[in-house]
Amino acid sequence: MADREEGWIVRLPEAVRDVSYRIRLLLGKGPKVRMLYLEVTHRCNARCITCYTGAGKEKDDALTFEEQKSVVQQARQLGARTVSVSGSGEPLLCPHLFDLIDFVRLQNMQVVMFTNGTTVDRACAERLIHNNVITYFKLFSLDPGTFDRMMGKANAYEWVSHSYPYGDSSKNVCLPSGLKCLLDAQEAAGTKGLVRVESLITRLNRATLPDVARLCRDLDLTLHLETPVFAGRAIENYADIALHSDEYENLYHELVAILGQEYFSELRAHPCPVERNPTVWTNGDIGLCSSRPAHVGNVRQASLKSLFHRALMQKRKEDRHLTPSSGEGRYFRTCPARQYYQLQHGIPCDY
Repeated sequence: MADREEGWIVRLPEAVRDVSYRIRLLLGKGPKVRMLYLEVTHRCNARCITCYTGAGKEKDDALTFEEQKSVVQQARQLGARTVSVSGSGEPLLCPHLFDLIDFVRLQNMQVVMFTNGTTVDRACAERLIHNNVITYFKLFSLDPGTFDRMMGKANAYEWVSHSYPYGDSSKNVCLPSGLKCLLDAQEAAGTKGLVRVESLITRLNRATLPDVARLCRDLDLTLHLETPVFAGRAIENYADIALHSDEYENLYHELVAILGQEYFSELRAHPCPVERNPTVWTNGDIGLCSSRPAHVGNVRQASLKSLFHRALMQKRKEDRHLTPSSGEGRYFRTCPARQYYQLQHGIPCDY
């Protein structure tokens, strides 16, 4: 009996905090919504060995264009001013993507997109830049063979020459043609900061990442470095992907010499915005983030606001089982989703 009472007393403060948090959400005093993460398609033309979503064919129950527009409007009412039109696959394979981008822009909202860039040609690049879309190009390596292995696809890109000023002379580098088109379109428009680079740290591309970092430094491109989420094909290929702790440390020091210490301090200090904002998967289910299920409902059955609040409560419960420093890694950024899957699979967070 005494043990029961003591257990109840221990649990009480957390329960009270949960009730208080729920009341604050109902009163509109919860975390401010700044963005919407909206998956627009499950289609993909690659088979990346690091893919955590199992992308390939479209889902049978994918949201329609009209349903996606409704979600965007609901997010705007909650305060969102940015929409990440992401895929669980490749967003540029969504047949109505540019219509959706036009709609988002009519709501006076910023569009962000992550793409493998395989379908980007000059017309596509110009349209993205014209619509002020912040486009993250997945540049895993400057070596075609390494890129192909990571994409799970032979000859994934056409590689072309790109020349850029470097001091008193110039440098030449071979790039995927899609990235070259984006850089040219941005320069022609006289804008900056719309074309950015995302790269994933794996055993396959580890040796070539310093070259990617130097290119981003030289071209003044934002570089978004990520570690894998070990679900889907990523956990199936764990041995070919994950680095040991000392390898992460050595890579970290190499990249600090190129990008500077401040870059990594900023990277680790800012947690992923997706996990703190509404996340809507391709079929309308709500996630805690792009990779972590919430099991709280679907936008076809309830409002985005109510589902987002449920997801926040669910996240609070689940995050109690994770380490307190879930937003920080020793060298590179981690997140609760990564720790969630690492806890499931019994693998270390040693980056």
